Amino acid sequence: MITVFGTLCLDRLHKVPNLPKPGGYVEIGSTALAVGGEGYNTAFALQKWGHPHTFLANSIGTGMDFEVLRGLLESQGLHSAVVADPGQTTPVCDIYVTPDGERTMFGIGFAELGQFVPSAHWGRLEGQWFTADPNVGSASLELALVAAEKRMGRYFMDFELDGPCAPVYQPGDIWQSSTDRFGKRGDLQGNLSAIEQAGSKTGCLSILTDGRNGFVVCSPGGRGCHFPPFRAPGQVDSTGAGDCFRAGLLHGLDSGMGRADALAYAAAAACLACQGFGATASIPTEQAVHDLVAGQPQTQAAYRSLI
Repeated sequence: MITVFGTLCLDRLHKVPNLPKPGGYVEIGSTALAVGGEGYNTAFALQKWGHPHTFLANSIGTGMDFEVLRGLLESQGLHSAVVADPGQTTPVCDIYVTPDGERTMFGIGFAELGQFVPSAHWGRLEGQWFTADPNVGSASLELALVAAEKRMGRYFMDFELDGPCAPVYQPGDIWQSSTDRFGKRGDLQGNLSAIEQAGSKTGCLSILTDGRNGFVVCSPGGRGCHFPPFRAPGQVDSTGAGDCFRAGLLHGLDSGMGRADALAYAAAAACLACQGFGATASIPTEQAVHDLVAGQPQTQAAYRSLI
């Protein structure tokens, strides 16, 4: 059982041939609306795999964008996630996806999310794992303390390493971020140094993902290790890939997989999740993930040799 606490928002997805230069113009090829947010994306993947979980989200405002988001949620049977607040701007993320699968995001309503967390959430933490993202402000840190009191495993996504916005890390925690926020895209040596720094500061298992370049990991007191990516054709959109990775690792660990196999499941799931337009459009089945891992035995063997 996993408790997911995190962001719920409306995603407006736009396909563009390229990003314009400042002051320039680019025609949008197509636009789609979807439910999004780091917490929602993670919970959606767990739901797809039939993994027991509870999703605790921010409220979603009122008005036109609220109505659109509510309709999308109710069409998926997620009535419990619809919490209105008339004083809130509905969080909306505009995502521009280019042909190389990369995405650029602009948002509104996220800076104030920490003010709009239903009070009932504090009594709803359950299971073996708790995971959170920092977009919902200090509530994430407060609920992380509750999770620690309940002796739940804790998985922190994109949190600061230190300072007032960082949790008090414990040895059994997991910290994950990506080269969008930490380290540098494609710089393996630099990222190995960065993950060792993260591991030293958190004192827990630390993971830095780098898209198609794989990811690096540092265990407490250890050295950084590079894990190669699994490969799949048709990479369309990387939106939500890190969330799918997080869901995959939690699913694996909570299902009793060893750490190496859980990391392989996470990486393969995230790879396959990039084959559709939008964060949750192509969340793979469990069987598809296992088939991808089994079809690349050298990569799987590399994982087992590294951890």
